[in-house]
This record gives sequence, C-alpha cells and structure tokens, in this order.
Amino acid sequence: DSAGDVGEYTSLAIGTDGYPVVGYYDVTNADLKVAHCLDPACASASLHTVDSAGDVGEYTSLAIGTDGYPVVGYYDVTNADLKVAHCLDPACASASLHTVDSAGDVGEYTSLAIGTDGDPVASYFDHTNGDLKVARCLDPACASASLQAVDSAGTVGKYTSVAIGTDGDPVVSYYDQTNSNLKVGLPSFVP
Repeated sequence: DSAGDVGEYTSLAIGTDGYPVVGYYDVTNADLKVAHCLDPACASASLHTVDSAGDVGEYTSLAIGTDGYPVVGYYDVTNADLKVAHCLDPACASASLHTVDSAGDVGEYTSLAIGTDGDPVASYFDHTNGDLKVARCLDPACASASLQAVDSAGTVGKYTSVAIGTDGDPVVSYYDQTNSNLKVGLPSFVP
C-alpha cells in the first residue's frame, strides 16, 4: 500500500491460505486497514478499509481466528476506546466492529491473541488509570467481553504482549514505567 501515509502500527499473521495478512493504520485517512496478500511474498494484495469512523486504527494487533478470518484489536483515538474488528472473510472486505472497553482512555499498546476456546483475548493500557488491562472476549467477534485490571501498582501496562499458555490461560508481558521493569502477569478470570 502506497496510497498516502500508510503502514504505521503494523501487525502480521499468516492466513489459512498460507499468505500474509497485515493490519495497519492509514495515517492520511485515519483509518484501520487490512492487506490480504495474494501470494506468499506479498507481491500483490487486496487492500480494505475496515474502520473509518473517526480516527481509528492505532496500536493494531492482528490474529487469525479459528474460523480462518482475521481479528484485529486496535485503539479508537477519537473516542479513546479499545475496539475489535472481526473480519467476515479471509481478505477482510467486511467486518463486524465492536467497542470492547470505553471506560476512560483505554486501548493503547493493544496485543491480541486467540484463546483455545476460539475467542480473542486482548491486553492493553488503561491510560486514565495507568493500569494494565485484559479483555477476554465472550464470543469470536468480541461483541461482549470480561474486563480485568491485571496490574494497577503505579504506571504499568505499556508495550503489552499477550500469548495463550499451554493451560489455555493468557500470559501478558508489559512495561512497569514506575519502576522501569519488565513484568509478566497472569490474568485470572471468573468463568
């Protein structure tokens, strides 16, 4: 993609077809975009604007859902919210969009993974409170989610990265700005 200022906050995954899929921020239009490569080297790609409602798409994190379709977590700058886009096809020509957390200024430094149950899990920074938060989606599209502040001791939660452990629970690494430390958190959710 070279149409304007594009390519900030990139996140890449390999689709079920073996081709790369990239989520990224279109600075010129302030949109979330997805590029679905048409070959393994991404010499050509189909490009789709996924969300264009206001300034959206910073801090993108893309994963491939169990349905084979991309799922993207990202920051809605206009509303200061965490959002998730669940693509309705492998190229993300259309998607269902959901605001996952809107309590204050939340959603920067988003990292998203797909749980063993097929539902996304996102870690992110709560700027209002200076906390690390985790959203465990309750369905593959993330129309609803269980939210948890995992760490609130000082300013913590920037530069998050979430992965799913062999036990099926999320593990989150992040920056503790108050103490200048690397930390790892193990969120526990009530079923």
